[in-house]
Amino acid sequence: MSEAPVIEIAEEPAALRSRHLPNAISAIVLFSARLIAAVLQLRMVDRHWGGAFTGLNALSNQVLLYVTLLELGLSQSAISLLYEPLLKRNHSRVSAMVSALRHDVRRLALAGAILLVPALALYARFVHGALPYATVACTVGCIAATGLVQLMAIHFQAYLNAAEQLDKVNYTFSCGYLLKTGIGLALALHWNNYLLLPATIAVLTLGEFAALKLLFRRAFPQFRAGSWRDAAREMRSRARYVLLQRAAGVAYYQSDFIILSLTTSLVMVKDYAKFQYASAALLSMVGLVAASLTTSVARLQLRQHAENRRGQYVTAQLAVSVIGAVLMLGFWFAAAAVVALVFGRDAAVGSRSIALFGIALFLNVVKIVDDIFIMARGAFEVGYWLPVLEMPVYVLTGVLLSRRMGFDGILLASIATNVLVSIVLKGIVLAGPIFDSTSAQWYSNRLRSMAAAFVLAIPVGVAYIAAARWITADWLRLLAPSAVALAYMLICIRWIIFRRSVAA
Repeated sequence: MSEAPVIEIAEEPAALRSRHLPNAISAIVLFSARLIAAVLQLRMVDRHWGGAFTGLNALSNQVLLYVTLLELGLSQSAISLLYEPLLKRNHSRVSAMVSALRHDVRRLALAGAILLVPALALYARFVHGALPYATVACTVGCIAATGLVQLMAIHFQAYLNAAEQLDKVNYTFSCGYLLKTGIGLALALHWNNYLLLPATIAVLTLGEFAALKLLFRRAFPQFRAGSWRDAAREMRSRARYVLLQRAAGVAYYQSDFIILSLTTSLVMVKDYAKFQYASAALLSMVGLVAASLTTSVARLQLRQHAENRRGQYVTAQLAVSVIGAVLMLGFWFAAAAVVALVFGRDAAVGSRSIALFGIALFLNVVKIVDDIFIMARGAFEVGYWLPVLEMPVYVLTGVLLSRRMGFDGILLASIATNVLVSIVLKGIVLAGPIFDSTSAQWYSNRLRSMAAAFVLAIPVGVAYIAAARWITADWLRLLAPSAVALAYMLICIRWIIFRRSVAA
């Protein structure tokens, strides 16, 4: 196995070394803001306009993610290429990379805007539901406009991310979620016109653009637009692999609403969304915190030899597996109560679906650590076909099974795809070049981590069972074991990290 070179980098200032904590905290704030915005929109739209509008609102968020794919993976490619010049304080190289990203993404956004109009108009025709065609088309059109504005500011986000100042981006988007939801809902309710909500979101996104531009200028006053063509060629050569992985990731994580809207109805999307939001919220929280630490992981990986890099990955894998196991148990025992409390008791999701939701959640959480290390290493060209395979397997099986089994078909498709791609194939393809181990070592570490996580999570299940048996108040039966689960999970993670530091 070839050894990646260790890059010699001067010691950074203490202010730069400590950025991982603010980034992680801001990720939790962003998660909370997104959750509040989603819950408010779902509840208020459902109460005032009905289930079809609620399904359309949930569907719009997925359309937005597909629009952002127009940047073709250039952003993540640029971020991975910015790590080293930022550490070496090569301002001219950083300026060239930012300029290249700005040029290419804006050109793609302009071309994409021309293509989006007929594509969205056609899609609106095929959506199953009782809403007028004009309402559906106008809604997805406003959301598409929101995505295009966000693309115009993506070079600001890329620099702040690579410079380990992601907290500034997260706080900007947190305020944006709350303001857009609050103002949009107020206007829509006052005029009794749902379309004012997506329209307000599109208009206020311009404020996010202005805020990110100001933050970028303050963080990088040395920026000078100059020659960018060489940087663009390097960025584009890596971006095609990033695009494949990102497009597959969006299709995998966000296609469930799209599939249900085409195979069933918007009303069924509404019912599924209530539990899917609970699952996605937990997954998003872990993903946001992990993503906020990617730059820190990249710094460590740049400085370490293979043995230390492998040890870091094994430690992170065990910690994330514990998080996944605890969240799975929490979802099994608490999801129904949380959904009833937040959305009402009319969601048609049974206990079997909740169990499948929890298993799918665990598998999706576990693979987050793999994605973070792939991004930190910037080795997007290795095994790029894995997510390309994952996307059609999930979408095709999801369509076939959802027609026969509804919600459960989508969940079974997710579980089967995870087992095939994220466990079976990943150990064969990525073990050596990404995780500095043989396939046998990777499988052994993965299975041991999952088994250890299940064992460590047993006290959490005991706490939920005891609470259900001995606590009579509904709110305390939910909060008490959840607080115990959170505290216990944090203790386990600290122990895992401490054990690693002692071993090192």
